[in-house]
Amino acid sequence: MHIGFVEPRALDRPAKKKQLLALIEGLPQTLVTDPCPFIVSEDHKASVLFDDDAAEDWLAALEGQDHITDLYIVTPTKRRFDALKAEVQALLGPILVPEEEKRPMAAGFPANLAYFKLEFLDKDRVALKRAFREILPLLWLKAGAIGPRPELARGDPEPAFFAPPENPFAVLLEESSLNGLLAALADRVELRCVYLVTDSEDAFKEMSADVVGALRSGSPELTTVQLYRDYLDNFLINTDRFGMDGQGVAR
Repeated sequence: MHIGFVEPRALDRPAKKKQLLALIEGLPQTLVTDPCPFIVSEDHKASVLFDDDAAEDWLAALEGQDHITDLYIVTPTKRRFDALKAEVQALLGPILVPEEEKRPMAAGFPANLAYFKLEFLDKDRVALKRAFREILPLLWLKAGAIGPRPELARGDPEPAFFAPPENPFAVLLEESSLNGLLAALADRVELRCVYLVTDSEDAFKEMSADVVGALRSGSPELTTVQLYRDYLDNFLINTDRFGMDGQGVAR
């Protein structure tokens, strides 16, 4: 605020400065000392420059005083005030004022919450390779739930491989399409998981080595996970997969 109705030299005594200070809210008159070319207090949000000849010392005292929001400059000329105002703005920066935002409850809150319905899969549909769409959310979750949840359109056939561009994972569903998958992922970085569908442990190890060797440089956290062709086997609990009376392994 520009105080131009009084000359700085007229404020030659503490009593006169206190009279001026009485017009400013939030600054007690006890802050006036002798001499007192300006007031900068760590306990108050206002500051006063009584003598613009002391502007350099005043600016030095203001440095780092981000709590000060109201500044009063006593100077007879508008040009001098504008110059000091610009220096103060450059020194302290803009004032950030938090505001409460009210929104109707019906609008809800910004979120990425998703609801999933847990269902039993039909084993015949799994055997016919028609259940990949249903387990895809589980694969997305296991890979970190990063990016938009990918979907396979209802009715679309199961692809040879699936590599959604906005998600850090891929799925190889046909072993013979490994080279195609690696070509599709050649320029991708920060991949987290590649699922390999195979019932053969040896094939999984070989394909896993190929995947890691081709992609690990751009994706240091990449891991591979084996998925059985019968997807249900990946989610069985306490089930004898081999019919060995309790000796099977739940996947």
